[in-house]
Amino acid sequence: FCSDKSNVANCALKTGSWDSTATVQVDVGSSGEVLGAGGDGGRGADGINNNGQPGSDGTSALGIEHNGVTVNIASGGVLRCGFGGGGGGGGGRQTDKRRDRRAGGGGGGGGAGCPAGNGGQGGDTGGGFGSGAGQPGGAGTETTGGGGGGGGNNDGQAGGASGGSGGQASSNAGSGGNNNTSGGSGGGNGAAIRRTSGFNVTINNSGT
Repeated sequence: FCSDKSNVANCALKTGSWDSTATVQVDVGSSGEVLGAGGDGGRGADGINNNGQPGSDGTSALGIEHNGVTVNIASGGVLRCGFGGGGGGGGGRQTDKRRDRRAGGGGGGGGAGCPAGNGGQGGDTGGGFGSGAGQPGGAGTETTGGGGGGGGNNDGQAGGASGGSGGQASSNAGSGGNNNTSGGSGGGNGAAIRRTSGFNVTINNSGT
């Protein structure tokens, strides 16, 4: 089961609401996977016109809407959140008597999940002399976050900062680098299990 990226409160699978006397159990089998969606990477800054954009948050895997649900995860089964996208990098600038050079920041990498996050766009120069657009961030996969794009290089004089890497199980999403403008923050992770406030959940986990 995969989630989607349209709203951070979304889940790949929800229990639904049941009568208070009902017994509700969720079994994730040995080849089953319930996965949140990865957040998209943030766009890099356009020269000195703005900051790098933050990465989007990941969404969640299982939503509990009934009190007292038991969740059983068999060996080999996976119940995993979607991870945040990396932040876009800041822009750079160099000026002298003859030129005003600017460079865009790199895009943030997409977060791991299903579907995985898309890489953010690289930023433009946003004006000035010469060219130096930032590189786009890499897309995530189901299990790995995408790498951040490199900052733009305007004639070796002005350089943008790199975007942050997308989040994955071993590391959270990174923020974009700072230069003349600030990099965006990395997106937050979703949850393996979201529950209605006050509801109890019993988890028997032999998987991931």
